[in-house]
Amino acid sequence: MNNFTKALIGTTLAIGSLFGTVQSAEAAQCVYGNGYKLCFEEIGYNKWNVGITNNHTTEIMTVQCDGKYVDTWRSRGGLNQSEASYLARYFCSL
Repeated sequence: MNNFTKALIGTTLAIGSLFGTVQSAEAAQCVYGNGYKLCFEEIGYNKWNVGITNNHTTEIMTVQCDGKYVDTWRSRGGLNQSEASYLARYFCSL
């Protein structure tokens, strides 16, 4: 596991501990931590725009959750396929 993946996992674990569960949002909400910013906005029924910026990259995603699981996701940014998939799965699991 490279340092970037470790940083991404650490960031998402910290995010989960900061707000526990993802709530419906009327406007974009952002969480700031040591070296990262995560913003998310519900754009439809359990469909989210998710953006994460850390010391290594920026990623913008559209994630459709089905309960606590990912239905579909699309992304653009600096994450590879595996890292983006992990982030989408983790986001829906919150």
